[in-house]
Amino acid sequence: MKLLDLSILLMSIGILLIIISFFFKNSSQKIEKDVEELSISIFQETNNLKRRMKIVEEELLLEPEFQVKSKTAPSPQQVQSPKVQQVMQAVQQAAQASKVTSTTTQTKPIHQIIVSQVHELNKQGLSVAEISIRSNLTEEQVRQVIANGGR
Repeated sequence: MKLLDLSILLMSIGILLIIISFFFKNSSQKIEKDVEELSISIFQETNNLKRRMKIVEEELLLEPEFQVKSKTAPSPQQVQSPKVQQVMQAVQQAAQASKVTSTTTQTKPIHQIIVSQVHELNKQGLSVAEISIRSNLTEEQVRQVIANGGR
């Protein structure tokens, strides 16, 4: 009789635990939902950052000075605002100051991308000074690249 009472007691406890488990929320589903929401928000943030970086890169590369000159179009100096002209002058002064220090240091080889950029800017009719500012090279290096034809 005791064996039968023990098995009935264990069975009733098991059934009771099963019924109680239906009333408790499944925490793993909540965690899965939280992780999914987090991954979606991270994905959206990275896409927003990529889009912003692309806009910034385009703004840096597509300034008015990079437009192809036509015979009737005004020169870039006439189109630029005074603030842009001030920035350009400051950059030129900084470039000239860096030229003094760079002449004392050993010259590094110029990357092929910069060489092709120098040639494209030269084809657009920009002066050596403007090319040196945009390519971060000294005027002497720009003249050497143009004279060597990319070699």
